[in-house]
Amino acid sequence: MVITVGRLVRASMVVAALLLPGAAGAGVLDRVAESGVLTAGTRADAVPFAFTGPDGTPAGFSVDLLEQVRAATAARLGRPVELKLQTVTTKDRLERIASGELDVVCEITTPTWAREKTVDFSIPFFRDGTRILAFRETLRTHPDPKDMLIGVAEGTTTQSILEDALPGIKTKSFPDMDAAFAALGKGEVQGVANIGVILLGLSRKLEPNRSVVLLPRSRPYGNEAMACILPQNDSAWRDLVDKTIVDLMAGLDDYDGPYMAIHDKWFGRDGVMPYPLDRSTRDYLLQMNIWAR
Repeated sequence: MVITVGRLVRASMVVAALLLPGAAGAGVLDRVAESGVLTAGTRADAVPFAFTGPDGTPAGFSVDLLEQVRAATAARLGRPVELKLQTVTTKDRLERIASGELDVVCEITTPTWAREKTVDFSIPFFRDGTRILAFRETLRTHPDPKDMLIGVAEGTTTQSILEDALPGIKTKSFPDMDAAFAALGKGEVQGVANIGVILLGLSRKLEPNRSVVLLPRSRPYGNEAMACILPQNDSAWRDLVDKTIVDLMAGLDDYDGPYMAIHDKWFGRDGVMPYPLDRSTRDYLLQMNIWAR
């Protein structure tokens, strides 16, 4: 067999590329071990999961979760690890993980099979239901959501959930939930849709003096689990993130432990937005631990 110089050069270049720190074949733990930096993404418009705090820095439930992931990564690697946070949107969050720009994104993303084609997901860390928020006075003229124009954020599962639950419903897409809520305030739409906790957070942030209603008043249109977005085919990194979430659930069966401490900080009686953890959601989260001791 004849091996040309060109083939040798190309083969050498491939090997060299694979050996470089941060190369495409390196996993997240390898890259962080080399750089000491965990690059993570979160939202700026998802109160109280992820938003810009009074000091201009990211804050919220998801930010605290990412800090737990950082601490677990540092413990695994036996070295200090810096958490570098960047803001993502519903349109670019998957692409920035798939491209390798970010190591992990935690906010309010729901896993779907379509999304699994380009990224992986952690086990869920929260669950809530899709609802429509409208101003109370709007219901006098538009009592049925099918008579409303509903604002939704681009790149979310909200629109498909609404269309399945309410065939024929009219929706309008916006770049983010802040923009959708601004349109609601101007009367350009009669309602906005997302998971209930996000809708209540936005109403307190953007329209604190107006009475709002969540529809339907009883059961939501659909339940959505929230998970962290992870790079594909990196099982070591996915295992670490999953174990971090599982470890947080210790004591949750008694409404105690580290998960409840974070939950109460943001959703408790004295938190940013009171939103009690109901029994069914607690049990759902506990069932995510499928690993035997």
